[in-house]
Amino acid sequence: MSPASRTAAEPGVAALLAEIAAGAAERERLDVSPFEQVAAVAAAGLGALSLPVDEGGRGASVREVLAFVVDLAEADPIVAHVLRTHYSQVLGFLRQPDPDVRRRWVDEVRAGKVFGNAISETGPSAAGGHEFDTRLDEVDGRLVLNGTKYYSTGTLYADWIAVAARVPEDRVATVMVPADRAGVDVVDDWDGMGQGRTGTGTTRFTDVAVEPGDVLGARPRLEPRPPGDVAFLQLYLHALVAGILRSVATDAAGVVRSRSRTFEHAPVPQAVDDPILQETVGRLSATAWVAQSTVLTAADAIDAVMEAWAKGEPTDELLLAASLAHVSVKVHLDRVGLEAATALFDVGGASASSRARNLDRHWRNIRTITLHNPASYKAAAIGRHLVSGDPLPVNGYF
Repeated sequence: MSPASRTAAEPGVAALLAEIAAGAAERERLDVSPFEQVAAVAAAGLGALSLPVDEGGRGASVREVLAFVVDLAEADPIVAHVLRTHYSQVLGFLRQPDPDVRRRWVDEVRAGKVFGNAISETGPSAAGGHEFDTRLDEVDGRLVLNGTKYYSTGTLYADWIAVAARVPEDRVATVMVPADRAGVDVVDDWDGMGQGRTGTGTTRFTDVAVEPGDVLGARPRLEPRPPGDVAFLQLYLHALVAGILRSVATDAAGVVRSRSRTFEHAPVPQAVDDPILQETVGRLSATAWVAQSTVLTAADAIDAVMEAWAKGEPTDELLLAASLAHVSVKVHLDRVGLEAATALFDVGGASASSRARNLDRHWRNIRTITLHNPASYKAAAIGRHLVSGDPLPVNGYF
């Protein structure tokens, strides 16, 4: 197992992670939503990692946040995935230029509130594009939100929902809506083969009243998001994979230790002494270590972008470096992660496929995470850039 992050090494946090991990496999096998576990993470102040120390946080960098996410994903990748939008939204609050607006939302984070998302829509427009049918309109002197969103990861657990909505003059607004407000319908209809209880379902808004102060701002529809936002959200997924791979390595060692018999033609009579099985466990451990290391190295590149942006310095070259870093992590990790989750079964006999063991959850979860966007398109984009100098795509999936 890779060493824990600084946050996870704290006694109280370590105990919480251990408690979350103890029931994770069974919750997933029984299709139980981890409401208590998500609430426990928030109550422990771990949703406020990025807040400055003097504002009740730990002043964590992107690297430190993602190091904790790897630890949390090792304990339970469902819980870690639920908080993806939350951690991204906190970074957005910290960039707020209006001190009163910033203070309001930082207070909500410090109070343990959880933020979900309602951004993506389906339809004829391409994934990652800038088309939204959801609208925020002024009706009889009040703001009203209407629309339907999909893949609303984490919203089932959220106190606040960040919504992307069209507003006049071809602009897109970010609207914060309480999850329990009249007209908000959070539907638990995600049926993926992996990451099944992340609340990645449909969210409908029907004549939802919006307070003017809950509109964070609006930008031209085709304007790129602030530097580092997309890179953080995409690298977050790879932090989940890195955490799962640590569980793969741990489970592989546990399977070998638990074997009471082996095959007659095995090189040694005891599985724990089998050099073939030991090599497999060693390779899985090495894969997990490299996965975490690449995620954290790419996180350093994102930190550099965000630090430059905060100082008003140029970010183009830094953003390119960060984009190439997190995309490269995906292109490599998607393949080796799935290979590792498959190789886990090589250390066991037929009993490794037992539903009670639930070892297949690792493969299903990694495969589902990789489907957020194809690595093939990303590898091709890197190749075009290196060969012909073409710019990398600019959208919410790259």
